[in-house]
Amino acid sequence: MLKSILAEECTRTKLAPSLERILNDLDRESTHHDYIVALIIVLLAEAGFYLSSSYSDRPQCPKLLYIPKSWKSRDTGIYEMYFQLESVPDIECKLVVVPLGDTLILNFFPLMDGKTTYSISVQTLKYVNPYSSDLCGRYMNLKAISHRFKDQLSTPVRKDLFIKAGVMGPSLQTIPIELKFRILRLLDAYSITKMAQCCREFHDICSESQLWKDLLYRDFPGCYRTVSNGKDCYRFRLPLNCCSKKLIPGTYRKSYFVGRNYRKKVSPRRGDYAYETHPGPLIPLIGN
Repeated sequence: MLKSILAEECTRTKLAPSLERILNDLDRESTHHDYIVALIIVLLAEAGFYLSSSYSDRPQCPKLLYIPKSWKSRDTGIYEMYFQLESVPDIECKLVVVPLGDTLILNFFPLMDGKTTYSISVQTLKYVNPYSSDLCGRYMNLKAISHRFKDQLSTPVRKDLFIKAGVMGPSLQTIPIELKFRILRLLDAYSITKMAQCCREFHDICSESQLWKDLLYRDFPGCYRTVSNGKDCYRFRLPLNCCSKKLIPGTYRKSYFVGRNYRKKVSPRRGDYAYETHPGPLIPLIGN
């Protein structure tokens, strides 16, 4: 049987080697908060974050997991540690863990301009059994906390670092601008309006007139190539002088999108088409 590699794969009889290694640095006086923070160090390592090289007690192997001596303040009990992403080592990240009773507030953010701090709260007794006599039975619900931590903390910080460093990563925001436009051209108008609400970058990209021209020519092949503003032409009802004569006037509602997904044949004999708005709630296009 293969040994467990990830922390979430631990069982009641077997710990992941990385978690087992770091727990050796804890003593009998360690609290349930200490066990959670030790687990967080392992989860960060699984995401590519390792303790900063600035620690004087750092071992020679940079990927060797350990607990730094200055990880917790004796006065306040607040945990503070610095990490580096393996693929972007020039930017440090800081982990701040604040205990509030049996709850820990985890804060993780990169040390750079315009940083965003990502935070979650963790009920420690939901994941740590302080009364267990062996290490294997000390943790509970590891898969739940692993997925939550990676989804809400480590993965967003990785994305911010990749964008700042200009490194491609597993995120739509980190791919080149040419690929973003190519993907958007494959979507319908409704999906593009939803994409524009994701962030400021996609709002600007989805407002490009050339993108809407491409959509206009794709969804309405009869349109002339002399359209000056494809977005406005798609946003408002289309006049007859810029579209095919088969287009029936009066079937558009001003300020609401239409598209090929809502095309309905009016007469099988004449072959005319009327473009109708969505039967559900009408969604306005993004503003200028």
